[in-house]
Amino acid sequence: MTDLSTLETLLQQTGQNVSTPCYVYSVSSVIENYQALKKALGTKLVFSLKANSNLDLVVRCGHIFEDGIEIASLGELNSLASGDAPRYINNPSADKNFIRAAIASKATLIIDNLDQLELISEFVGKRPIQPVILRLNHCVINEFSGKTNIRPNHFGMDWETTSKAIERINSLQLELKGFHLFSGSYNFNHWALETAQAALQLTTQMEKLYGKPISYVNLGGGFDNQWQTQSFDFEQYRALLTEFPDHITLAHESGRGIVGSAGYFLTKVRYLKSIDGQKYAVCDGGMAQNFLLAQTERPLKKYQSPVILNRQAQSVDMSTLLVGTSCNKDDVIGTCNADLKVGDTLAFDQCGAYNASYTVSPFLTLPSAKTYLVE
Repeated sequence: MTDLSTLETLLQQTGQNVSTPCYVYSVSSVIENYQALKKALGTKLVFSLKANSNLDLVVRCGHIFEDGIEIASLGELNSLASGDAPRYINNPSADKNFIRAAIASKATLIIDNLDQLELISEFVGKRPIQPVILRLNHCVINEFSGKTNIRPNHFGMDWETTSKAIERINSLQLELKGFHLFSGSYNFNHWALETAQAALQLTTQMEKLYGKPISYVNLGGGFDNQWQTQSFDFEQYRALLTEFPDHITLAHESGRGIVGSAGYFLTKVRYLKSIDGQKYAVCDGGMAQNFLLAQTERPLKKYQSPVILNRQAQSVDMSTLLVGTSCNKDDVIGTCNADLKVGDTLAFDQCGAYNASYTVSPFLTLPSAKTYLVE
């Protein structure tokens, strides 16, 4: 993965006149992360486009996403109108227009609920429909393993609803490809074994109800940005996965684990000030361009500390709060214990997943962050 010192060198080598606020994505880091995670899992690996839908980045890395790309919106589907990678449509609110477009593009639909299945039924006999996948709520992990206590959510179907969906699939003479099971963001290390154990039983039960073999099981993701530095026994996990029947193709999905550590957010110090003893640096980028750095959704905030690009700064005892350009009192994106100067460019790492998209840029019509790619 590209570190920040290497990032400085890459920016100099490319000769790009970087304008802040901006995101910088390392193409080689995305490729390395993908290959490392796929090797660790020993399965196919689907890239979740919503984590980073920058089209230039996807095109540059597209050759490695041969196992598929998961798409969550019509806009994402339209942006990937071309390309050979399988496309999986996964959105609990996918409406008829989205489903129609997905079928026309020969994408595989991951069905979240019975009503979506009824929308699909309207196209039966009119257009070829790819074998469908059923999205299961993680409550079935508890039901089939009896070991979990995962925070509830509204995605997918419980086993009773899944049984009804299989019955309806048979009546419509659709093909059932398999199922998708996800324990939630950041949850892979906690529930991977229980998820796989439940999926083993689910495979058997689903094939009984369907009356034919299924061929595909997606065990979800939930990987951290820095999954490679965390303690998890991938060897034990791969051994468990060998218990699945040979006719089952296993897959996982990831966005954050692939692109999270490959992205950087750069912002420049415009002004320095002190109020009642607290130092502040007003930057040209803030929560409007990188909402996640502000951590407004966390009751206990632990702000990220950036590095200063292109100069060595001395450490100081008192921290400076880094704030953006909006009029929101929560527009605090970081803290710095260095001797800052006006004009310093600050670089935040681990900003490759969701930071650019999960934001509030329309607020005050502030400019969006620019994007640069480096090798």
